[in-house]
Amino acid sequence: MESSITFRSVLLGLVLTVLNVFWVTQVEVRYYMLDGSSLPLFITPIFLLLVLVAGNALVSLVAPLRRFTLRQEEMLVAYLMAVISNTFAGHDMLQNLFGQITHAHYFAPQNKWQEIFIERLPKFLFVSDPDALKYWYRGNTPPGVANGHLVHWAVPLTLWGGFFCLLCLLFVCITVIIRKAWTENEKLAFPIIQLPLAMTDPEGTLWKARLLWVGFAVALLTGLVNGVHELYPQVPNNPWIKLFDVGQYFTEQPWAAIRTYGMQTSLYPFAIGLAYFIPLDLAFSCWFSYLLARGYFVLGRATGLDGPSAGQGWPFLKEISAGAWIGVAFAIVWANRRYLSDAFDRAFRLKNDSAFDSTEHDRVENRRYRWAFIGLIAGIVALLAWSYFLGIHPVAALGFFGIFFALSIAITRVRAEFGTPHEIVFVKPGDILVTLFGTRAIGDSSLIGMQSMYWFNRGYRCHPMPNLLEGFKMAEGRRMPFAPLLGIFALASVASLLTTFATNYYTTYEAGATAKATGYKWWVGQEAYSQLAVWLQSGQQAGQQSLGFFLGGLVVVGGLAYLRQTFLWWPLHPTGYALGISYAMNYFWFCVFVAWLAKLCITRYGGMEAHKRAVPFFLGLVLGDYTIGALWSLLGLWLGTPTYKIYI
Repeated sequence: MESSITFRSVLLGLVLTVLNVFWVTQVEVRYYMLDGSSLPLFITPIFLLLVLVAGNALVSLVAPLRRFTLRQEEMLVAYLMAVISNTFAGHDMLQNLFGQITHAHYFAPQNKWQEIFIERLPKFLFVSDPDALKYWYRGNTPPGVANGHLVHWAVPLTLWGGFFCLLCLLFVCITVIIRKAWTENEKLAFPIIQLPLAMTDPEGTLWKARLLWVGFAVALLTGLVNGVHELYPQVPNNPWIKLFDVGQYFTEQPWAAIRTYGMQTSLYPFAIGLAYFIPLDLAFSCWFSYLLARGYFVLGRATGLDGPSAGQGWPFLKEISAGAWIGVAFAIVWANRRYLSDAFDRAFRLKNDSAFDSTEHDRVENRRYRWAFIGLIAGIVALLAWSYFLGIHPVAALGFFGIFFALSIAITRVRAEFGTPHEIVFVKPGDILVTLFGTRAIGDSSLIGMQSMYWFNRGYRCHPMPNLLEGFKMAEGRRMPFAPLLGIFALASVASLLTTFATNYYTTYEAGATAKATGYKWWVGQEAYSQLAVWLQSGQQAGQQSLGFFLGGLVVVGGLAYLRQTFLWWPLHPTGYALGISYAMNYFWFCVFVAWLAKLCITRYGGMEAHKRAVPFFLGLVLGDYTIGALWSLLGLWLGTPTYKIYI
């Protein structure tokens, strides 16, 4: 059978990779519009796929050109390479790296960091030359002058780039190990891949559905009107689409606590469309848990727990959220313990079971497990060596990366099963270790090393691992061989890394990190080093309150998981609770509520057949919103000014 990973599909994928990295960097770093890499389904790759599908359809209509028509698998190869590029160039990955490795030395004088930790930072990992930093932050630097500063960037970018590739290697190894359990055995839903698969379906079923175009038109026209209002304020708009502050209406005590801590609604068409594919019980748990957290704020105000006399820390949402997500991660690993043990046995033939090698498929799978476990073990050793280089104690390093990869597995599982957003900014490995053990037990050197790596574990929005697993799922049954697909991922990763470094470097030197680059992630460095300064100067004990709320979040998740298993009617999902109380639902809870209500009514009064018939409408909401959002961002690049963002 002919492989779909053809030379032209790879070449096309490389072109899309470079274009996508440039596009994402310009709109998110230079102009801070679109925010397309902040969502579980990336905006720019979907728009590029739409252009590819439309172009492919036109080519198929011209007889002499029909031999150039792309198959579904070839378009998916190009799309997956563009998706990989988003995980490198996006919000919570290498953009954050640039926001951190220049920040400490440039802002040290005004923050008095020189006396606290600057001399103890690993010198080879940060840009410290005064001239290189001056031109970086002020901008208006011609490419020729920027090239002169490359000598100060070469070593930090090479080392950090190698480290990030090591992380990606470990992501691949873990994904290879868990792939069969979640894609073949449990057959998880993978909601995020439904749109690209439907768009490239050879039968064209999606494009023939009238409801698709209804949803597409509703979303596109909404974004068009609001976008015109952005340029011409006299044109009316719909303020309810984007974040609308409903907390302002809560003025009486204790309800004013909602106003203090914030409560916003939104009606993003794309979010309603994506949320339609979330199971009803999880969707209910998400929005209900978000409202439950607001009730918790009100209770704190009513009882005086959030007053000045109550001490610092209230409402301890960071600790509760961290405990909840650690609980979700533990539950996922525990539920898969037998599969993981079996995979390890198969990899190294620890059991004399002939069933392990009964078929060629089993033998191939066992070899994959073997290389994945070898890569995982070697990668862990390399991470410990890297941590030693950063001055992190081995025990602290194991705790830090153990928490990080546990969260990565949890996020990947949640994406594969439910497709929900996963911006969990409260859940950071370093913060969790400090909550559990305090700063003295961890040590200054380990704290400095861990905060040096703050950039990749701040928000998790464009995490590579869920996208890798979704890529493997899309490849199933589509003539996309496993080993060549890994090669494609590696090629896309290298191209994405180099292109991301180049585009961020020249874009920021030209615009200026604090001048015209309105999306430059300076706040990542500020957050990391401000927290580090507090830890080093004042310290933080493993306080009973913080630890208690952390354990409380963990226990609630465990309790909800037990109730779900014991009582089939129990409505609250532990993952929904973790999502609802973390930052993941702040922007989307009302969209999830609307989609939940629509799906509940459709299934209750029309059954599953009506639910299936409605799917194209909700896919149309996503595609229409993404299309107008992408077009507005392209117009903004052409005009040289920020335009309407469909999100935030």
